[in-house]
Amino acid sequence: MKDKTSTKTNKFKNVIKIISLIVLMIGIYYFIPKLGSFKYTFSVLKDASWFWLIIAFLAAIASFFSAGFTQFAAGNSTGSLIEITLVQTAGSFINHFLPFSLGGVNLISKYYLKKGRKQAEAIIMSMLPIIFGIITTVITIAIISPITITNYIDHVHKTHLNIWELVGLGAILIIIVILTLVFKNKIKNLLREALLGLKSISDIKQLSYLISGSLAITITSTLVLYASVKAIHQPADLIAVFTLYVTSALVSNIAPTPGGLGATEAFLLVGLAATHLNLSQAAAVILIYRFFTFWLPILPGGLALHRVNKLKIVG
Repeated sequence: MKDKTSTKTNKFKNVIKIISLIVLMIGIYYFIPKLGSFKYTFSVLKDASWFWLIIAFLAAIASFFSAGFTQFAAGNSTGSLIEITLVQTAGSFINHFLPFSLGGVNLISKYYLKKGRKQAEAIIMSMLPIIFGIITTVITIAIISPITITNYIDHVHKTHLNIWELVGLGAILIIIVILTLVFKNKIKNLLREALLGLKSISDIKQLSYLISGSLAITITSTLVLYASVKAIHQPADLIAVFTLYVTSALVSNIAPTPGGLGATEAFLLVGLAATHLNLSQAAAVILIYRFFTFWLPILPGGLALHRVNKLKIVG
């Protein structure tokens, strides 16, 4: 048993090394020769639009409330919406230090256990928003992919495809294939858990709340990224920004770092550069976006965790 576990661990490490090498090669080929461009990033930030920064801030707040609502729906109205939102915010703070949202899932499942739910039921309820979010994201990507591909082909016909764009696209496809082959068992388990989660949905009302909450998270988070681009006075195609957000969200979920730190930024940098922002502009957008979605929530998350422990909301 230990040998099998060791083999799987080594397999995982090898995959990470291969992916890291691919990313490093892309960086060496394209980004390192252009590091000088980043020195203009702070000049771009200095001239950022306060109007769009406020929009990004409000959208980020809305995404947190949407997450709380979705978790409340996943628990089939167990507990109170205020408590769930507080626990959800506290869980997001823990997720800044643990990968794959493990801290948040553990904290929320403890909340449901205290509310009298069985352990298996509590775990499913705590994971249902993540599972449902991935399902809705994949469905959304499937719906918008034809539009995105059509726009991209049209762009290729009108302009010349840069070599780095071709390398980046090829690298992304290789990474997807590698992850699919290596983690096929994990994908099967995820699908099995998704099926259990869907079976736990008691009625159409709960399902509609889950769909509404998941869509609200996606829309508000997309708006944060869209406002981040507009904040630096650059045009933004809503479909392109939406596609970039949902794909970066998947990258963030599978990245073995807390909150997808590093992997998300690298993916966004490539994606934004492909929309013809220069590197200093792309870096400025990422700094704004991640500030509102990753760094700024640390403070309210820490306060929420302190409040949860003080009131003993979680057992």
